[in-house]
Amino acid sequence: MRRLIGLAAAGFLALPLSGSLFGTASASPPHGSDRAANAPVGSGPPYPGEVVPIVPGPVRPGGDRPPNRVRTFLLTFARGESPTPVLRHVLLMCDPPQGTHSDPVAACGALVAAKGDPGALTPLSGVVCTTRYDPVTVTATGTWDGRFVRFVKTYGNDCSLYAATGAVFSFGERSKS
Repeated sequence: MRRLIGLAAAGFLALPLSGSLFGTASASPPHGSDRAANAPVGSGPPYPGEVVPIVPGPVRPGGDRPPNRVRTFLLTFARGESPTPVLRHVLLMCDPPQGTHSDPVAACGALVAAKGDPGALTPLSGVVCTTRYDPVTVTATGTWDGRFVRFVKTYGNDCSLYAATGAVFSFGERSKS
């Protein structure tokens, strides 16, 4: 390390004192010349000390606007009453629907209807599940329209999970419950 610092210091000391880091000296205007008369405005860099007028231009909006909302969740699925160990996880982005989720359009549609709250998802009608207890735990962590969301819930079995959440957590392992 000392050797590297010594080499760097020797390199800086070897630079000419009158030039810049690249060995070029700054140019000054030739005596007796009138730059404004000989060159069009904006044709090159100004000479040192030369006054350059700044004229404000119109402000135009840029072509690409950033998204006005962020709707992204990391969804996890685990067997048992604990959110760990995670058996599966997916990324769900909802503006536009995309990510590693198997059906991002349906999952985002359900979350939009629930205003980004996985606990407020509308249960599916007509789904009948057994009462066999084989718990599964799911989590949803992310951001919905500027609000941080952390959802953790254990369901009696994966059929009751599907009945309560529909497509949102349908990426997990489903068994016949």
